[in-house]
Parts: sequence; structure tokens; C-alpha cells
Amino acid sequence: MGAPIAAFLTLLLSLLLLRRLVFKPVAPGIDGALLDGSAIAALNRDRLQQLEERSSAMVLDQHLLPLPETSQQARELLIELTRLSHGSSEERSLAMRTCRAWGDRRCLPLLRRGQRDLSAPVALLASIALEVFRGEPQGGYLTAAVTADDKVSLPRNVARMR
Repeated sequence: MGAPIAAFLTLLLSLLLLRRLVFKPVAPGIDGALLDGSAIAALNRDRLQQLEERSSAMVLDQHLLPLPETSQQARELLIELTRLSHGSSEERSLAMRTCRAWGDRRCLPLLRRGQRDLSAPVALLASIALEVFRGEPQGGYLTAAVTADDKVSLPRNVARMR
């Protein structure tokens, strides 16, 4: 009587082990097709294409403020952009378009404020303008961390301890 039960348990255990070894375990609640690398790459390509289409659809030939050539003009433009960002919806839209065309890091506070704007077109323009600043800094992380005297600066958590 004990032999058939032992044989059944052995068969059951071997089937469970075979299932574990042959079939890849999938996280519960996640479709196995979503874990495929090619599907993720296709989603990334689709997202990149949508961003390119959206940015190319935006017409940059619209009325913009003149872009600066000197540091004095840059300060004046930043003051003007700050003033425009507190104006009407059209003025805020003009400020976001000019920030996008200028592409300077000094516009980041204005663009971040523009993302939270009540007007949807202004928020969209600010989001598109911020796409340039996402990702790795120009020249890489090491060149971004070099100080004026060509020494690599310490990370913030280390620099605060000294």
C-alpha cells in the first residue's frame, strides 16, 4: 500500500522539478511577453518616434524673442522671460518657446514652473523643452563634475561631510 503512494509522490515531485527547470518562472501578474527584450525595445523605439514627431510638429518659426549673443543680453533675456512667465497664457507660451529655442540651463527653473502651468499648451511646451536636458550631461558625467581648477569634485554627500 505504501509503494503506490511513494511512486505517486515521486512522480509529482519530478513533474514539479521538470516544470521549474524547463519553463522559466514568470512573475505573478506580469505577462510573459512583456519580459521579452525585443518588445521593450519596440516600445522604446515607438516612444522615441512619437517624441520626434511631436517636436518636429512644433513650429519654431513662430514669434520668438531675439536670442542673446553676449552675457549682458543673456541676463536681459532671462529677466524678460521671467516677466513673461508671470503674464498671460500667450506670454507664458512665448516664454516657453523662447526657452526651448535658447536651450540654456539658466531656463530650467522657468521650464519646471511651466510644467506645472494651468494652461495645457504651456505645460506641453515646457515638457518638450525639458527633453533636451534629460539624460547624461554633455561631455559625460566626469567632465560635468570637474571644478574650475581641473580637480574632480567630490560627490555631494562626501562634500557635505568635510
